[in-house]
Amino acid sequence: MTKLQKEAFARKAQELVNKLKENIKPLPEPQEMNHCVDVISKWKGQYFYINQKYKVAPHPENYKDFFEAGIVRLRPVGTDSFQIAYFRHTGKWESLDMMYDYLSYAEVEKAVLNDAWFQVF
Repeated sequence: MTKLQKEAFARKAQELVNKLKENIKPLPEPQEMNHCVDVISKWKGQYFYINQKYKVAPHPENYKDFFEAGIVRLRPVGTDSFQIAYFRHTGKWESLDMMYDYLSYAEVEKAVLNDAWFQVF
C-alpha cells in the first residue's frame, strides 16, 4: 500500500476505533489494577494495528505509567481484503486464517466488534 492509501485506510478505520472506545469503563478510584483508558491505531510496516492503551496500577516498583496491548492486527492482501490476527496472552500475534481469511473491511468490522477474540477490557 502507498502512503496515501494507508492514510485513507487509517481515517476509515477510525470509526471502528471509536466504536471500540465505547466499551472503555471509567477509571476506578482508587485504581488497584491496570485499566484500559484508550484505543489507538497505527500502521507499522505492512500491518495496521488497533491497540488498547492501559494506565498502569500505582505501585512503587512500576517504572512507567502506560503500556499498550494489541486488539487486532490487519494485513491488507488486496484492494479490500484482509487477514486478521489477535494478540495472545503470551505477547504474540496469532493469525485467525482458519476462521477469518481474506475478509472484506465490512467483515473485519463485524468480526472485531462481535468476536470475543477482540474484546476491549
